[in-house]
Amino acid sequence: MDLLTGLDENGDVVFTDNRILSTELKKIAGFGKGGEKNYTGIVGGLQMQTYLVIADFKRRVNKHGEEYGMSVSIMLPPEALWGYNTVTGAYNESPAKSWKRIADRIGKIYPDADPDEIVRLIGKKPRDL
Repeated sequence: MDLLTGLDENGDVVFTDNRILSTELKKIAGFGKGGEKNYTGIVGGLQMQTYLVIADFKRRVNKHGEEYGMSVSIMLPPEALWGYNTVTGAYNESPAKSWKRIADRIGKIYPDADPDEIVRLIGKKPRDL
């Protein structure tokens, strides 16, 4: 994780905005030929738990500086993308309150969305709503 963290002026560990291609992450983490197995499953699990998020997609660049191939995801911890306070600010929030905030945000972004469509997108309402 040293690639994604650094030290601030007080010596505290902070998340940097260093970007890493998923293909580079795979190599650094020891997956690939002769290495660990199930990279996709492990990274998928980290994404489901929001320890890693896809920040962007980018095509690789060859030694001549030309882009080639399919786009590859750029992985970051959520703190590097949205800030530590934003990420940790909802830790004590109840699941029902989080669900409502997500539903309200989607409704704000997509005002024409039917409430039933929003429920299908983010999952059933918590019992205490």
